Amino acid sequence: MEKAVATLSATCTKCNQKGTVDDMATLKDIAVKVGVSVSTVSRVLANDSNRLVNTDTKQRIWDVANELGYQVKSPSSNTSQAVRQIGCVVSTMQKRHYHPYFSVIFDGIEKELSKHGYKIAYTYTQEELQRPEVLRSALHDSPLDGLIVIEGIDNKIYQHFKKHVKAVVGIDVSDPEIPCIAYDRVEAARVAVTHMIDQGYRDIMFIGGTGLSGRFEKEKRYRGYKLALEQAGLSVREDRVLDASWEPDNAYRLMLQYLEKHAGNLPTAVFAASDIMAMASMRAISEKGYSIPDDFAVMGFDDNEPSRYTVPPLSTIRIPTFEIGVIAAKTMLQCIRDPYPLPIRIHVPFEPIFRQSTAKAGD
Repeated sequence: MEKAVATLSATCTKCNQKGTVDDMATLKDIAVKVGVSVSTVSRVLANDSNRLVNTDTKQRIWDVANELGYQVKSPSSNTSQAVRQIGCVVSTMQKRHYHPYFSVIFDGIEKELSKHGYKIAYTYTQEELQRPEVLRSALHDSPLDGLIVIEGIDNKIYQHFKKHVKAVVGIDVSDPEIPCIAYDRVEAARVAVTHMIDQGYRDIMFIGGTGLSGRFEKEKRYRGYKLALEQAGLSVREDRVLDASWEPDNAYRLMLQYLEKHAGNLPTAVFAASDIMAMASMRAISEKGYSIPDDFAVMGFDDNEPSRYTVPPLSTIRIPTFEIGVIAAKTMLQCIRDPYPLPIRIHVPFEPIFRQSTAKAGD
């Protein structure tokens, strides 16, 4: 449904079948049909966020305004200007907005939405949404056409969004009630670790994070790591699993500590659940005087652009992050215009990229 940034002096017409003006739709007409005050209609059509208006009420006002032919003028021109907005929330707890995985997904979302007259209203991280004032703003300040949720967020916050936003699309979200785009993380991790085993590496460390559950057993990349070891007749050693909370600084620090503490009993390979943690580990390994891959093979995950420029170049699993963003945006547009009869699940492929950081043991 089209919306417009309004000025309070904006007017519109309703036309008869011959195309001539026969009467003028007013703010009062909209207010009566929606069942709210004229001032509420005025604030919504003026995009005034100083006072909160329920998101459903905002949507109804815009719907009725469109139904009555109320075309609102843009502040910068005399022609109507659509403002159609999609919110984005992301699971990462990191304070920085740039992230080599999530930022590429956002890029895909934004580019596809812009082709169709939509824009991203905001991008909030889970950490930001823990603040009540930010959550209130996300739910009420912008009249959203839809929301894209990237990976799982706190359930209470998530349910708030589902209650207030009509169209919700997930990227790797475990909710069967919404359309979702995902890839097989368990299988991707299994392929990565199996490659290292096939290269002759048998003692493989895992570096990652536990996510919302706080348990590695529920983390998909860890499960793929464990499955690959079990299929090769190997067992997971608890002392070979490091929880870096998805932070590269933690991965670097923990790897340094591990190399110092276990100098006489070290693994021969490292599988990191993201490229940035893999690169942090590589730095720690090199600083301690070890060689990659002679002393340690290192495997990442995501195929972020910097991974091909490490020394040696990093083996990884290529995830089509930009394309995931594009598909999520297309799915959102479909949900707004002509919703699917059932929540769809779209699975995208991954691609193993084997570079020099996992060269065959002994070569």
